[in-house]
Amino acid sequence: MGNHDIMKVADVLESAGIPVLYNEGTAITTGRAVLWVCGIDDPHNYGCDRLDLAVQDAPDDAFILLLSHTPERISKAEKAGVSLYLTGHTHGGQIRLPLFGALSKNAACTREQAMGLWRHGTMCGYTTTGLGTTDLPVRYNCPPEAVILTLRRA
Repeated sequence: MGNHDIMKVADVLESAGIPVLYNEGTAITTGRAVLWVCGIDDPHNYGCDRLDLAVQDAPDDAFILLLSHTPERISKAEKAGVSLYLTGHTHGGQIRLPLFGALSKNAACTREQAMGLWRHGTMCGYTTTGLGTTDLPVRYNCPPEAVILTLRRA
């Protein structure tokens, strides 16, 4: 859950049988492949994110997919063996200047990591611009998006 999300949403998801991953993970096995899907709490919420707990039970051969509200744990995630890091929080910067990028990222990440597809060492990541805005309800050169990804075994 992010810093603007209402915790009642988590209760509704859980009651519908949709797990909300707070510093934990779960395995999805298809044939010989293991996908470890894990989520960490938002570090802006009292610094209570625990990546170590989220990945601790991942099988050695698993593809680890991390769901994190913010891109601020990129270096830790790569060191922990995360394969794919999916995140948001930055809203892409909302205002992006040509040849410069986001004026403000609202997160400790590079301008390249504030929006779209990026790499960090051996890890890939995607930061969505999301659908909403933050304090200033304006977007420039930063369209909103709802992302649908298809994962295929290499």
